[in-house]
Amino acid sequence: MTSNELRKSFVSLLKKEFPSVKIPPDKILKSSKIRVSPVVNNKRNKRWMQIDVNENHLSISMDHLRGDISERDIQSLGLQLGLNGNKSAVQLEDNDDAVKLSLFPNDPYDISNKDFIEFLHKHYNSYLRRVL
Repeated sequence: MTSNELRKSFVSLLKKEFPSVKIPPDKILKSSKIRVSPVVNNKRNKRWMQIDVNENHLSISMDHLRGDISERDIQSLGLQLGLNGNKSAVQLEDNDDAVKLSLFPNDPYDISNKDFIEFLHKHYNSYLRRVL
């Protein structure tokens, strides 16, 4: 599996689990990376997350309401904590209002697992409280 195939799988999951979230067309950056920025479907079209396809991994940054997501929440995902190297991992940002995920094709992570989907729903609800 490639990073781009990971992106396609993740976007499919988002469309299935969050039908009200708008997934705009892919954007090709000057660096030739592919970026997808799903937005909350409201009048202001606020970006919930940013998905970047890098050569060797998928990078996902998701904003939430400060304090709503705990380290325990991200530990429940079963991913390595802290982003470094070439392992799939998750990190809670220092200012406590974003989560970053790095998913590597050579270190597979099952995004269809129950804990990950529950985490996405908790995160989405937190983001809605932040922007609405």
